[in-house]
Amino acid sequence: MKTICVTNRLLCKNDFFEQIENICKEDLYALILREKDLDDETYEKFAVKCNDICNKNNVLFFINTKINIAQKLKIKNVQVSYKDFITNKDILNSFVNVTVSIHSLSEALIIQRFVEQTKQNIFLIAGHIFETDCKKGLQPRGTDFLKEICANVTVPVFAIGGINEKTIKQLKDINIEGVCLMSALMKKDYLLIKKQP
Repeated sequence: MKTICVTNRLLCKNDFFEQIENICKEDLYALILREKDLDDETYEKFAVKCNDICNKNNVLFFINTKINIAQKLKIKNVQVSYKDFITNKDILNSFVNVTVSIHSLSEALIIQRFVEQTKQNIFLIAGHIFETDCKKGLQPRGTDFLKEICANVTVPVFAIGGINEKTIKQLKDINIEGVCLMSALMKKDYLLIKKQP
């Protein structure tokens, strides 16, 4: 099972870039630089540093949402919302890896059909699966939602939302490619990567 780190510097107890270094030294598949509150100039500086760290550790680095910055920095991996994917399909075909956040089976099936037609390397992030502070007050979609997605698409699926050392055990029999972790990694529990089922 692969692990993707989704960043949130506000959760870090120590220096953000030091935390990224620590996480990337583990068995990490990819890192998504989320940091939605940063202006473009600051985000770009963060992206340069994080990309360098990821390259040094053979970890895939993804720009979140800011396609313009990915193009400027020649970073070939982006993570977008379903809505942004539909709006920017023609631009996104120039990227090597695209990950799309989905929240329904219908969205997953539309991505699946697109992949069948284009053969583009796209994977899905499905959530949120468990209760999480990141989506406070919103009902989690649960493991049945995840099972339904995985049963109906061949595109790789990553689970997101409230995944920690306890909840990750509930995912071990579901045919997912991996998990996305934010709080568990940003708060220094990065050894969780090695504790997957």
